Amino acid sequence: SEGAIWLWLNREGSGLVWGEKDRFILKPGMYAMTGGGKAGEWSCVRYPGMHTLEVVVISREWLLGRLGKSRDWLHPELGKWLQEGGSVAFCGLMGVWERDLCDALAQAAQEIGPSRLLAEARVLEWAAIRLFRAKPGDGGGGFCSTVRDRDPVKRAIHLLRERLDQPLDLTFIAKEVGVAPHHLSRRVSSETGTTLQRHLRRLRIERACEELDSGKMNVTEVALEVGYQSLSHFAKAFREETGESPSKWLGRQR
Repeated sequence: SEGAIWLWLNREGSGLVWGEKDRFILKPGMYAMTGGGKAGEWSCVRYPGMHTLEVVVISREWLLGRLGKSRDWLHPELGKWLQEGGSVAFCGLMGVWERDLCDALAQAAQEIGPSRLLAEARVLEWAAIRLFRAKPGDGGGGFCSTVRDRDPVKRAIHLLRERLDQPLDLTFIAKEVGVAPHHLSRRVSSETGTTLQRHLRRLRIERACEELDSGKMNVTEVALEVGYQSLSHFAKAFREETGESPSKWLGRQR
Protein backbone atom coordinates (compact mmCIF):
# COMPACT_ATOMS: atom_id res chain seq x y z
CA SER A 1 0.00 0.00 0.00
CA GLU A 2 3.03 2.30 -0.24
CA GLY A 3 1.65 4.18 -3.25
CA ALA A 4 -1.99 4.23 -2.17
CA ILE A 5 -4.29 4.79 0.77
CA TRP A 6 -7.33 2.73 1.69
CA LEU A 7 -10.60 4.31 2.78
CA TRP A 8 -12.59 1.88 4.95
CA LEU A 9 -16.34 2.58 5.19
CA ASN A 10 -17.79 0.28 7.83
CA ARG A 11 -21.58 0.29 7.67
CA GLU A 12 -22.37 -2.85 9.66
CA GLY A 13 -20.44 -5.25 11.88
CA SER A 14 -17.06 -4.84 13.55
CA GLY A 15 -13.48 -5.60 12.64
CA LEU A 16 -9.86 -4.79 13.37
CA VAL A 17 -7.44 -2.97 11.06
CA TRP A 18 -3.80 -2.81 12.12
CA GLY A 19 -0.39 -1.81 10.84
CA GLU A 20 3.12 -1.67 12.21
CA LYS A 21 2.35 1.21 14.60
CA ASP A 22 -1.41 1.81 14.51
CA ARG A 23 -4.56 -0.22 15.03
CA PHE A 24 -8.27 0.60 14.80
CA ILE A 25 -11.31 -1.30 15.98
CA LEU A 26 -13.86 -0.39 13.32
CA LYS A 27 -17.32 -0.44 14.83
CA PRO A 28 -20.56 0.09 12.90
CA GLY A 29 -20.75 3.60 11.49
CA MET A 30 -17.00 4.30 11.53
CA TYR A 31 -14.55 5.05 8.73
CA ALA A 32 -10.76 4.89 8.62
CA MET A 33 -8.02 5.87 6.23
CA THR A 34 -4.83 3.81 6.19
CA GLY A 35 -1.93 3.42 3.82
CA GLY A 36 1.62 4.23 2.95
CA GLY A 37 4.36 2.46 4.80
CA LYS A 38 5.79 -0.82 3.63
CA ALA A 39 4.09 -3.11 1.15
CA GLY A 40 1.74 -5.46 3.00
CA GLU A 41 2.06 -3.51 6.25
CA TRP A 42 -1.71 -3.26 6.85
CA SER A 43 -3.90 -6.22 7.78
CA CYS A 44 -7.53 -6.66 8.78
CA VAL A 45 -9.79 -9.23 10.41
CA ARG A 46 -13.57 -9.36 10.56
CA TYR A 47 -15.29 -10.15 13.83
CA PRO A 48 -18.15 -12.73 13.80
CA GLY A 49 -21.56 -11.62 12.56
CA MET A 50 -23.01 -9.74 9.61
CA HIS A 51 -20.63 -7.25 8.03
CA THR A 52 -21.09 -4.56 5.39
CA LEU A 53 -17.88 -2.79 4.44
CA GLU A 54 -16.86 -0.70 1.44
CA VAL A 55 -13.16 -0.16 0.70
CA VAL A 56 -11.90 2.52 -1.70
CA VAL A 57 -8.25 2.29 -2.78
CA ILE A 58 -7.00 5.76 -3.74
CA SER A 59 -3.64 6.03 -5.48
CA ARG A 60 -1.08 8.69 -4.64
CA GLU A 61 -1.10 9.85 -8.27
CA TRP A 62 -4.88 10.27 -8.27
CA LEU A 63 -4.74 12.41 -5.14
CA LEU A 64 -1.83 14.52 -6.37
CA GLY A 65 -3.62 15.15 -9.67
CA ARG A 66 -6.82 16.34 -7.99
CA LEU A 67 -5.83 17.96 -4.73
CA GLY A 68 -3.25 20.33 -6.19
CA LYS A 69 0.23 21.22 -5.02
CA SER A 70 -0.62 23.03 -1.79
CA ARG A 71 -0.48 20.80 1.29
CA ASP A 72 -1.33 23.49 3.87
CA TRP A 73 -5.08 22.97 3.51
CA LEU A 74 -5.01 19.18 3.75
CA HIS A 75 -5.52 16.90 6.72
CA PRO A 76 -2.07 17.00 8.39
CA GLU A 77 -1.39 13.26 8.11
CA LEU A 78 -2.39 13.16 4.45
CA GLY A 79 -0.38 16.27 3.58
CA LYS A 80 2.69 14.83 5.26
CA TRP A 81 2.30 11.52 3.41
CA LEU A 82 1.94 13.21 0.02
CA GLN A 83 5.01 15.35 0.66
CA GLU A 84 7.31 13.08 2.63
CA GLY A 85 5.96 9.54 2.35
CA GLY A 86 5.60 7.34 5.42
CA SER A 87 2.22 6.06 6.56
CA VAL A 88 -1.32 7.39 7.03
CA ALA A 89 -3.65 6.29 9.82
CA PHE A 90 -6.73 8.08 11.12
CA CYS A 91 -10.37 7.26 11.71
CA GLY A 92 -13.68 8.93 12.47
CA LEU A 93 -17.45 8.56 12.56
CA MET A 94 -19.36 8.18 9.32
CA GLY A 95 -21.73 11.00 8.43
CA VAL A 96 -24.10 11.73 5.59
CA TRP A 97 -21.19 12.15 3.15
CA GLU A 98 -19.79 8.69 3.86
CA ARG A 99 -23.24 7.17 3.49
CA ASP A 100 -23.75 8.96 0.16
CA LEU A 101 -20.40 7.60 -0.97
CA CYS A 102 -21.36 4.06 0.11
CA ASP A 103 -24.62 4.29 -1.83
CA ALA A 104 -22.81 5.53 -4.95
CA LEU A 105 -20.23 2.73 -4.70
CA ALA A 106 -22.93 0.09 -4.30
CA GLN A 107 -24.75 1.44 -7.35
CA ALA A 108 -21.55 1.59 -9.40
CA ALA A 109 -20.80 -2.05 -8.55
CA GLN A 110 -24.11 -3.07 -10.15
CA GLU A 111 -24.07 -0.80 -13.18
CA ILE A 112 -21.72 0.67 -15.77
CA GLY A 113 -21.48 4.08 -17.39
CA PRO A 114 -22.80 7.09 -15.45
CA SER A 115 -22.80 5.27 -12.11
CA ARG A 116 -19.01 4.94 -12.26
CA LEU A 117 -18.69 8.67 -12.85
CA LEU A 118 -21.06 9.35 -9.98
CA ALA A 119 -18.96 7.19 -7.67
CA GLU A 120 -15.79 9.11 -8.60
CA ALA A 121 -17.63 12.39 -8.07
CA ARG A 122 -18.69 11.21 -4.62
CA VAL A 123 -15.08 10.32 -3.77
CA LEU A 124 -14.02 13.84 -4.79
CA GLU A 125 -16.85 15.34 -2.74
CA TRP A 126 -15.81 13.24 0.24
CA ALA A 127 -12.18 14.34 -0.15
CA ALA A 128 -13.19 18.02 -0.28
CA ILE A 129 -15.21 17.64 2.92
CA ARG A 130 -13.03 15.33 5.00
CA LEU A 131 -9.49 15.95 3.81
CA PHE A 132 -9.42 19.74 3.64
CA ARG A 133 -9.12 21.98 6.68
CA ALA A 134 -11.17 25.09 7.43
CA LYS A 135 -7.91 27.06 7.40
CA PRO A 136 -4.25 26.18 6.68
CA GLY A 137 -2.61 24.26 9.48
CA ASP A 138 -5.86 23.53 11.31
CA GLY A 139 -5.54 20.14 13.00
CA GLY A 140 -9.26 19.81 13.58
CA GLY A 141 -12.01 18.68 11.27
CA GLY A 142 -12.52 21.62 8.96
CA PHE A 143 -15.05 21.70 6.17
CA CYS A 144 -14.08 23.07 2.77
CA SER A 145 -16.10 26.30 2.74
CA THR A 146 -16.41 26.29 -1.04
CA VAL A 147 -18.45 23.09 -0.97
CA ARG A 148 -22.14 23.87 -1.01
CA ASP A 149 -25.15 21.79 -1.82
CA ARG A 150 -28.58 22.90 -2.94
CA ASP A 151 -30.17 20.05 -1.04
CA PRO A 152 -31.65 21.56 2.15
CA VAL A 153 -30.89 18.47 4.23
CA LYS A 154 -27.18 18.56 3.43
CA ARG A 155 -27.09 22.32 3.83
CA ALA A 156 -28.73 21.99 7.24
CA ILE A 157 -26.16 19.41 8.33
CA HIS A 158 -23.39 21.65 7.01
CA LEU A 159 -24.73 24.50 9.15
CA LEU A 160 -24.70 22.22 12.18
CA ARG A 161 -21.04 21.47 11.49
CA GLU A 162 -20.26 25.19 11.38
CA ARG A 163 -22.03 25.78 14.72
CA LEU A 164 -20.88 22.81 16.81
CA ASP A 165 -20.30 24.90 19.91
CA GLN A 166 -23.86 26.25 19.88
CA PRO A 167 -27.19 24.63 20.82
CA LEU A 168 -29.44 23.44 18.01
CA ASP A 169 -31.46 26.40 16.66
CA LEU A 170 -34.01 24.86 14.29
CA THR A 171 -35.60 28.22 13.43
CA PHE A 172 -32.26 29.74 12.38
CA ILE A 173 -31.19 26.72 10.32
CA ALA A 174 -34.57 26.44 8.59
CA LYS A 175 -34.42 30.12 7.66
CA GLU A 176 -30.90 29.72 6.27
CA VAL A 177 -31.88 26.80 4.02
CA GLY A 178 -35.23 28.30 3.04
CA VAL A 179 -37.50 25.59 4.46
CA ALA A 180 -40.14 25.77 7.19
CA PRO A 181 -38.81 24.41 10.52
CA HIS A 182 -41.36 21.59 10.87
CA HIS A 183 -40.84 20.55 7.23
CA LEU A 184 -37.05 20.57 7.58
CA SER A 185 -37.22 18.49 10.74
CA ARG A 186 -39.44 15.86 9.10
CA ARG A 187 -37.37 15.80 5.93
CA VAL A 188 -34.09 15.31 7.77
CA SER A 189 -35.56 12.42 9.77
CA SER A 190 -37.14 10.87 6.67
CA GLU A 191 -34.06 11.11 4.41
CA THR A 192 -31.33 10.31 6.92
CA GLY A 193 -33.11 8.13 9.47
CA THR A 194 -32.18 10.34 12.39
CA THR A 195 -33.00 13.75 13.85
CA LEU A 196 -31.10 17.01 13.59
CA GLN A 197 -30.30 16.76 17.29
CA ARG A 198 -28.70 13.34 16.76
CA HIS A 199 -26.81 14.69 13.75
CA LEU A 200 -25.48 17.50 15.93
CA ARG A 201 -24.33 15.02 18.57
CA ARG A 202 -22.60 12.84 16.00
CA LEU A 203 -20.93 15.83 14.33
CA ARG A 204 -19.71 17.06 17.70
CA ILE A 205 -18.19 13.68 18.51
CA GLU A 206 -16.68 13.46 15.00
CA ARG A 207 -14.92 16.75 15.64
CA ALA A 208 -13.96 15.64 19.14
CA CYS A 209 -12.28 12.51 17.75
CA GLU A 210 -10.30 14.60 15.29
CA GLU A 211 -9.25 17.10 17.95
CA LEU A 212 -8.16 14.30 20.29
CA ASP A 213 -6.22 12.72 17.42
CA SER A 214 -4.39 16.02 16.80
CA GLY A 215 -2.96 15.90 20.33
CA LYS A 216 -3.35 19.66 20.79
CA MET A 217 -6.08 19.55 23.46
CA ASN A 218 -6.99 17.52 26.52
CA VAL A 219 -10.42 15.95 27.04
CA THR A 220 -11.88 18.93 28.92
CA GLU A 221 -10.72 21.41 26.28
CA VAL A 222 -12.16 19.26 23.50
CA ALA A 223 -15.50 18.98 25.29
CA LEU A 224 -15.78 22.77 25.50
CA GLU A 225 -14.61 23.18 21.91
CA VAL A 226 -17.48 21.05 20.58
CA GLY A 227 -20.19 22.60 22.71
CA TYR A 228 -20.36 20.52 25.90
CA GLN A 229 -20.33 22.45 29.17
CA SER A 230 -20.63 19.23 31.18
CA LEU A 231 -17.77 16.75 31.00
CA SER A 232 -20.06 13.91 32.07
CA HIS A 233 -22.53 14.70 29.27
CA PHE A 234 -19.64 14.80 26.80
CA ALA A 235 -18.28 11.45 28.02
CA LYS A 236 -21.74 9.86 27.80
CA ALA A 237 -22.29 11.12 24.23
CA PHE A 238 -18.77 10.03 23.24
CA ARG A 239 -19.33 6.49 24.53
CA GLU A 240 -22.70 6.20 22.80
CA GLU A 241 -21.20 7.24 19.46
CA THR A 242 -17.82 5.46 19.56
CA GLY A 243 -18.18 2.74 22.20
CA GLU A 244 -15.16 4.15 24.07
CA SER A 245 -14.47 6.84 26.64
CA PRO A 246 -12.73 10.05 25.48
CA SER A 247 -9.70 9.26 27.65
CA LYS A 248 -9.35 5.80 26.12
CA TRP A 249 -9.59 7.27 22.61
CA LEU A 250 -6.93 9.83 23.50
CA GLY A 251 -4.70 7.16 25.01
CA ARG A 252 -4.66 5.18 21.75
CA GLN A 253 -3.03 8.11 19.98
CA ARG A 254 -0.08 8.28 22.37
